[in-house]
Amino acid sequence: MSRARFVWLFGVALLLAGFVPVLVFCAGSLLPDADASSLLSLFPQVPWLGGAESWLHARRIRWAPSPGLLCAVPGLLLMMLGAAIARWQHGVLDAMQARREDAWRRRRQYGAMDRIEPTLN
Repeated sequence: MSRARFVWLFGVALLLAGFVPVLVFCAGSLLPDADASSLLSLFPQVPWLGGAESWLHARRIRWAPSPGLLCAVPGLLLMMLGAAIARWQHGVLDAMQARREDAWRRRRQYGAMDRIEPTLN
């Protein structure tokens, strides 16, 4: 496996790894309350979230981030990084495929030719 293909697969793996927390968060946000609470309990509890909530309320910001959102945002950034890596390798993979197709097209020119020995006249 070439280096470019490995890097492309690594980018796709990063994209899929970031997709999982985003998918769980979106599914938990769209489901009814009983199902959403069981789905959002999959995210780890963040111990400093209580301190962040009190800091936000002290500054009259009536919003508190959920643990699911705190996991989904880095997942979204991971998806963007994986997509950028995969797109970066796309040109290299296209060049490799064009070279392979060119070699396949020209194989008749380099095929079974009778060997002609040099002669000394």
